[in-house]
Amino acid sequence: MSRRQTLQLFALASIFALPGIWGCEGYDRKHDYKVVDVTPPDPVEMDAPTSGPRVSSGHIPDIVEEMMARRAAYLQQLVELERAFLAGGDAVRANWARRQRDLTEKVEVYPYLTQETPEQTAVRVEPKDTIPAADALYNDALKIRKEVGLIPLAGALPHVKDKARQAMEMFKRVIREYPTSDKVDDCAFYIAEIYKEYLREDDPDDELAIRYYRWALALDPNTPHPVRFQLAVVLDFRRHDRSNALPLYHQVIDLQENGNVSNQKFAATRIEQLSDEDFSHIRAQEPRARTVAAEARRDTAAPREELPVPPAESSEPRSGGGGQ
Repeated sequence: MSRRQTLQLFALASIFALPGIWGCEGYDRKHDYKVVDVTPPDPVEMDAPTSGPRVSSGHIPDIVEEMMARRAAYLQQLVELERAFLAGGDAVRANWARRQRDLTEKVEVYPYLTQETPEQTAVRVEPKDTIPAADALYNDALKIRKEVGLIPLAGALPHVKDKARQAMEMFKRVIREYPTSDKVDDCAFYIAEIYKEYLREDDPDDELAIRYYRWALALDPNTPHPVRFQLAVVLDFRRHDRSNALPLYHQVIDLQENGNVSNQKFAATRIEQLSDEDFSHIRAQEPRARTVAAEARRDTAAPREELPVPPAESSEPRSGGGGQ
């Protein structure tokens, strides 16, 4: 075979080998229409359950009740386990069981079946008695809360969250252990504040913060704390529930809530913004519509009085005082 023929064969082999080396991009191959042409599924098949029977909302109370019963049984088993280890002389594992029980009891049990806070469903709370033990626990919790508040813009730091959570648990203890203490309404307010400012991951939709604010207001309508203002802000800016925030802003001004002038000025500003017919934040408006409304207001405004224009000074030199 001549050298020329060898080169021709090599070139021909290279042409056939290129698609295998660089892929088949642009290669006009036949498609499997069974895969490409996917028809919509039958609506009857879509409605059919795919992973067992669905749980209807009517079964939810039964599920919650069973869950709470199992939780109580689990805690009781930890108590029995602790006693068994103590009886066998194993103090280390007895402490493990006690610690595990303490941690489980501190886990937040959300009020799945009510519109109230967890403490409202557990005990009857009424702020009426002066209880020294409750006052001491409340003051300790308030001290920690103030220490946390001294660090500006530090709510995302882990150690700050831990201290805020510690204070919140102490406030909740006051409510659970001393439900008739005259500090329970104050505790409800500070629990709401901690959820709002520091523990958003525990209350991502602000539902618990709102419930505790409302509970604090129900326990003491004459509360010394800015409950109405804080509740209005949460409803306004986080929930975008301006229709329910507006009456609270009015109450902040009408009652001069806790004497905070800054809050009252802010409330007045929001009332004006939310109540303006052309620029209402309650109603959704197109950006262009807002611009046209603004122009219309300027056009219909009363004309401003024209100020007199002072006469221009003469360019001729002033004559002197003496005669020629």
